[in-house]
Amino acid sequence: MFTDREGYIRAFHERLVGHLALKWPVAEVMDFQRPVRNVMALSGEGGIGKSTLIRHLAGLAQDGKLDGLPKDCSVAVIDFADLSSQSFETVLLRVRAALGRLGRSWPAFDIALSAYWERKHPGESLVRFLDRSSSIGAVADSLRLSEQVASSIDGLFAGLGVVTAAYRVLDLVGTSARQSAALKRLRRDLPAFGPILQETDPDKMLGYLPILLSADLERIRQKRQVLALCVLDTFENVQTLPPERGGLEDLVARMAYLLPNVFFTVGSRRPLRWHEPVRSVGLTYGGAQRWPGLAGTDGKSDQFPIDGLEPPEADLFLRKRLTVDDEPAIGAELRERIVAGSGGSPLYLELSTGLFEQHLVRGEAPQPEMFGEPFPELVLRMMRDLSAEDRDLLRAAALLEAFDDQLLAAVLPEARGRRIEDFIARRFVRHDPTVWPPCRLHENLRRGVTGCDAHTSDGWTTRERRTRVSRALTHLTDFTLSIWNDDPPTGLTPADHSRRTVAAFLLALYGAAEHGVLSPGLGQMAYTLRYLGHWQVLASLPQLVGSAPPELAELTAVARLTAQAGQDATRRYTAMKATVGDVDAGPYADYFHFELGNLAQFTGALPDSDRHFEAVTDPLAPIGVASRFDLAGNAFRRSRYTDVVQRIEGRSAATRLERIGTGDLLGHVYLHNARFQEAAELFTEVLSQARQAEVPLWAARAARHLALSCMWFDPDRTLRAIPEARELNQSLGEVVGLAQCDMAASMAHAMRGDWGNAVHLLGEARRTFEAVGASAELIPIDVVEILQLIAQGRDEQARELTVRLAEAADVAEPFLPVWAAVTALWIGRPELHDFAGIGWLDLPDMTRERWFRPLDRLRAGGGTQV
Repeated sequence: MFTDREGYIRAFHERLVGHLALKWPVAEVMDFQRPVRNVMALSGEGGIGKSTLIRHLAGLAQDGKLDGLPKDCSVAVIDFADLSSQSFETVLLRVRAALGRLGRSWPAFDIALSAYWERKHPGESLVRFLDRSSSIGAVADSLRLSEQVASSIDGLFAGLGVVTAAYRVLDLVGTSARQSAALKRLRRDLPAFGPILQETDPDKMLGYLPILLSADLERIRQKRQVLALCVLDTFENVQTLPPERGGLEDLVARMAYLLPNVFFTVGSRRPLRWHEPVRSVGLTYGGAQRWPGLAGTDGKSDQFPIDGLEPPEADLFLRKRLTVDDEPAIGAELRERIVAGSGGSPLYLELSTGLFEQHLVRGEAPQPEMFGEPFPELVLRMMRDLSAEDRDLLRAAALLEAFDDQLLAAVLPEARGRRIEDFIARRFVRHDPTVWPPCRLHENLRRGVTGCDAHTSDGWTTRERRTRVSRALTHLTDFTLSIWNDDPPTGLTPADHSRRTVAAFLLALYGAAEHGVLSPGLGQMAYTLRYLGHWQVLASLPQLVGSAPPELAELTAVARLTAQAGQDATRRYTAMKATVGDVDAGPYADYFHFELGNLAQFTGALPDSDRHFEAVTDPLAPIGVASRFDLAGNAFRRSRYTDVVQRIEGRSAATRLERIGTGDLLGHVYLHNARFQEAAELFTEVLSQARQAEVPLWAARAARHLALSCMWFDPDRTLRAIPEARELNQSLGEVVGLAQCDMAASMAHAMRGDWGNAVHLLGEARRTFEAVGASAELIPIDVVEILQLIAQGRDEQARELTVRLAEAADVAEPFLPVWAAVTALWIGRPELHDFAGIGWLDLPDMTRERWFRPLDRLRAGGGTQV
């Protein structure tokens, strides 16, 4: 049913006609001061019908029910009530997938998207992801996008021997792609194409991809008339986020501005403020000059407040919404009563109709006094009208912002599966199979159910509600922590499983904050997201205030500090200690101890690091396993290599992720013992395992560690490994990893006798290490510099650095004393540190001979391996 919205339909139709009359050549799109009027914003209170209206408007255009519009119309619907839509990557993929219905070829966007994907999701094929994922829209749209991306790549590199499923766009664009006429044409015709493709930061790259999508769409529009629409629903969830550049609202506003040939309808409880001077400060493209329609500067505003239905239209809704033999099922007097109580709210009318329908199905005549009461009373009536089993299911569904059948079964283990299926099929349950979890209640209804429950005869007590909330949070925790198992849940790829852990964590966090339940698993979940490389999610967690328990505020603050890898580690460590206060006082002590131990380890405060790791109480949980592993790492930092091997070798029942971490640490043990080739082979295996497990963070680490192993004995292999290592670490914001890539490249160039590049790259690495406060690197940059100074005959400078290393190691808790022993060996001053006192894996004489080989090769200035 749809009534009383003719004025909005006329305004929408009028704006679409004007929108279609405009052409957007590249030169005009590249004018970033131009005005645009491709947004129609509708705002109003919850339950007033915004979602229905904006979807109805798009449906009228798509179904050809508005005169003068193209028959070829595509609609992308982005509902920000879905937690996954808080990722701009997901938003943009859904828009691109929907637009794919308008044309077969989108070369500029698809090539740049493929390059972005390689940087952001190293080791994960975009084509395979689109083939199997349901997270970007309808299955048909996803499969179509997969085919179109593959076609764009194959078409671009036709005849160059590219295999679609295994191409690497970044490699090809830099080499053989230069032969491609298509690529040259894109660079020539689209000034933004080259700079976007060359941008190394994938997050910056993503924000400007819409301009390429606009160019591809305009090429299609030049050939035939098409209409592209995008619906942005529940936009108030975006407007409540921090208003900063690079935030979600800025990225969405930027997308709308860079896609002037797409028409956007926005539904929100708040008007858009992109035109206002204060708000536009946090927007890349804000201000009244760019958004005159939102400002209404010409007297014709594109912002529309939505009021309730007028009584005649509300009555029409009721008459047509429920009929018996083509006659209104609800009598005139009762309709009048319902209309008077509704205030024109479509949600109120819909729930009233549903309540009446339930009585009708049972053959009962509902009493008039059941209707027309305020909204809370209507919800209460609706709950009382349900069976006891369905009332419990409604209460369970209202606990969190989204749910599915498994979550309901976890909350109510006594509920029968068929009963849950029937409940999910009810009209008031919103269902979207393209998101996870796929079911939700209208927010007003969800809040109403919780508020009214105390007034039902069998309402949950406070203890019962907290128990059931805890069951829901435990279910989400178990789902998230199942990522540590070797086999993902049935039907889920590792990539989809990883993405769902983000939604599960956010659902659990917001649910815990809403109900004041301190779920003990949240710390393990936050650590898991960190381990999986979801840095951006953690860095953008909200600052919980108000009635949320202070322990949750501490948890989110610690998670944000953990994700800010580009900031000084010592300052983060100090800030984290101040945030937490009494570490052992709350339910997240293990998480806090681990993150404090990790930062202490990074800054070289090993006694503090040991203390925090040893304080972790649950040895079998992921954080407990990681703490034991990092205690082995601290033994490594003390150069007690035999202790490290005893701690990590022979562990049974290790998961795939644990094996990856163990292999990485063992590789470093081999490297420090000058068993370079063994280390390189182990890091190669770890890199392969990380790709198979689709864990980008470990793939990035293994790639750079492989380069650090090869730099001592094979400069050519090192330089071949560096490009991929840079991409992987750049994509995750691993600043220290990029510095290590520079250090490895410096050594490789020195081995070849290219001292200009060697010195420059070593300087870049040192500046990066100093900028992030990395004072406890596993291969200190001073060690590499000493080796290079000796090879260049600058013995005095080499001796000065070596003496400083020896003095730093002459303390009660030296950090990596191995390097004082090795560098003293190189300069011929073994008395500076006892080489035999290091806990080598082999006899000291054997290890001593191996550590002389890199110096011999460096002095030789290239040639065959020593």
